[in-house]
Amino acid sequence: MRTIGRFGASILGLAVVVAGWSLEIAGADQGLRIRPDIVVFAEDPAQIELARWAVARFENAGLKAPVGEIHFHPDTSGCSGHLGYAKAGEVDVCTVLVNEMARRNLLHEMGHIWIDENVDEALRERFLERRGLLAWNASTVPWEERGYEQGAEIMAWALGTGILTAQIPDNDPVQLAVGFELLTGVGTPVCG
Repeated sequence: MRTIGRFGASILGLAVVVAGWSLEIAGADQGLRIRPDIVVFAEDPAQIELARWAVARFENAGLKAPVGEIHFHPDTSGCSGHLGYAKAGEVDVCTVLVNEMARRNLLHEMGHIWIDENVDEALRERFLERRGLLAWNASTVPWEERGYEQGAEIMAWALGTGILTAQIPDNDPVQLAVGFELLTGVGTPVCG
């Protein structure tokens, strides 16, 4: 009977770790569960970490992260021609980069799902009135004048790092903070 030495055990241990890491990445088609109700589909470990970061931003603000799936795509074909897309509990982010814009896009799209799960009709009406808007999500209204898009932009701004400005009118930090508190019931988190 032959025993394995320390060197052999170290090699075996390293092989198990590398194999586990490889399986995590190779499992992109099956997704990686990062919370009981959140699955990420990504090929790049940095994208998986980005998803974990975004979920933590919601949780650190005292909000339950939106339920569903997060998919990363290498081009805009996975996002209906946009950099991001959200529908029915699924978030799509179309970039190979993990940078400030990707963070903002992911938080924006997750903001849509969070709004779908947590904002009722009465709160939508109060938000529209407070922001001086006429429509929640009418395709006949410009993107930046829709309540649904302003809500997601405000969520991304408040939960983000504070580097990028919300791409909507009336984007002064005080106005955005009022919108965030109205939507969520919590104060704006400290950026960082």
